[in-house]
Amino acid sequence: MKLDDGIPAIPLWINGHAYFNVFETFIDIREADGAVNYRVPRCGAAEALLALESARDAQPAWAEDLAQRERVLAELASLLDQFGGDFAKLIARETGKAGDAARDEVAHAVAVLRDASCASGGSSVQAVFSNAVAPLASVAEGVARAWTAGDTVGVLTDAHAPSAVFAFAELSARAEFPPGVLCLLHGDAKTHLELERALER
Repeated sequence: MKLDDGIPAIPLWINGHAYFNVFETFIDIREADGAVNYRVPRCGAAEALLALESARDAQPAWAEDLAQRERVLAELASLLDQFGGDFAKLIARETGKAGDAARDEVAHAVAVLRDASCASGGSSVQAVFSNAVAPLASVAEGVARAWTAGDTVGVLTDAHAPSAVFAFAELSARAEFPPGVLCLLHGDAKTHLELERALER
């Protein structure tokens, strides 16, 4: 997705793959050095409902297969550790963190996934909201809680630091997560409200 100025937009992640659409408005991602090299679409009710439909469809089978959940969580942790340097660069670029701090955030996310212990059950879709201070760690903590409980997730990125979170969604496909278990939206406070409304339906 690009506007006329050529700045690329980071897509959504729905039903196990990058999702492209025609969006009316975008949010510029102003990186730590002030540059705008990417933007994200401002999602609305339609995208929130689409993501939640995908997550709800995936949830029953996800909850039922405890062994699969444990396997793909372990694989995701391993892949995140393997590509930790790349994720640290994304985090540092958008948050302004020093290299050591960015690597510490990745290490924390890896530890959260590795320490996750899956339980039987699950019946819903949980909303997870990232933050610009610790975008990857905040998402890893939220999705680990949901996934170990047998729930699927709809993640809303903080538009100031979405790159590492989108890369995390891409990594989930490499770890063979079933489509719909992780859905990713971008937006602002209005999108946050639309996601919460969709969850209530």
